[in-house]
Amino acid sequence: MSSRRATFLGRYLPYLLRQADQTLSAPFYTALTRSGVARSEWRVLAVLADLGELRVAELATASLSPQPTVTHALRRLEERGLVTRTVSPEDRRQRVVALTPEGSALTESLMDEATRLEAEALAGAGDLTELVRRLREVTAFLESAASAAADDRTPAR
Repeated sequence: MSSRRATFLGRYLPYLLRQADQTLSAPFYTALTRSGVARSEWRVLAVLADLGELRVAELATASLSPQPTVTHALRRLEERGLVTRTVSPEDRRQRVVALTPEGSALTESLMDEATRLEAEALAGAGDLTELVRRLREVTAFLESAASAAADDRTPAR
């Protein structure tokens, strides 16, 4: 690898965030595999545990996944009895997704494991409160900028 490439990747924030994510998440991915849960399924389960029942489109947005990926994950989770999909009372074309009691139990167990593994991995890293705060600020800034750019592209009526 050229030094130019290493220098670029060493300062390119998306790469560094992905690298940190992959390194920190690797032990948990092993736990997911043992539980028979795919990463895309995990994101769906974790979002439902945090936010409660959601429509499929909302679930896709909150889980940071494309809607077709979420739809496939939901099919597998529903077959395993971990989620239910019901018709939305507001719009019969929409489906509302919720965890079943079995899905809640599995998700709680996986969340406990994720928390434990994260604490172990970061035990010597010092106080990360400021890093978490700054990441939230950067995300909010980027989302606001993206929203403003989308508004600028929307034709006036």
